[in-house]
This record gives sequence, C-alpha cells and structure tokens, in this order.
Amino acid sequence: MAPDVVTSVQIFNQTYRLGSDQANSQSIKQAAAYLDKKIREAASVTGHRPLLDLAVLAAMEIAEEVLKERRKKETLLSEADRRISNFTRRLEDQGSDLAAGGSPPPTSRF
Repeated sequence: MAPDVVTSVQIFNQTYRLGSDQANSQSIKQAAAYLDKKIREAASVTGHRPLLDLAVLAAMEIAEEVLKERRKKETLLSEADRRISNFTRRLEDQGSDLAAGGSPPPTSRF
C-alpha cells in the first residue's frame, strides 16, 4: 500500500523524506526529533565523528532506554499478577469459609 503522506524531517542537519499514513506523520516527527537530540548528545560527548558512528551511539543509547523500560514494565506486571493472585486466594478462602458454615463477612454500613 502506498503511503498517504510524505513527512520531511531533519536529523542532524540532514533532511529525510519518509512515507507513512496520515496517522503516523506526527509520530514520525516526534521520533525524528528524539533521534536528532540523541545524535547531538552523542556528538557533544565524542566530538567530531562520522554521522554513522554518532547514529550507532545514539541507537545504542535508545536501545538501553527501551530495555530499561521493558524491565520496568515486566516488574510492574509481575507485581500486579502477584497481587491479583493474593486477592483471588483471599476471595476463594472466604468462599470456602462460607461454604463450610463459617460466618459471613461483616456487611458494609455504607
């Protein structure tokens, strides 16, 4: 399928024309601006280097960020799973207690 629009972006003083559908045009601009920022940061740290070297350094930095965020997400999902399991176990235990003739939990006053 042919792209709906061509989006021009500037990355490290070079213009790139990228095809996409209309909905992705803004995302492409944001991604290009972020990449431009990362390449400029790499250039400020390493000095004058070929663009390819700077692009690889920027890509490595971005990859580290992505992996770090994935680890955070996995930690949060694991914690959520643990809490859900604990809550489910408690509900099942209360249900077992009621079925065995135990007293029902107190009713809410509200």
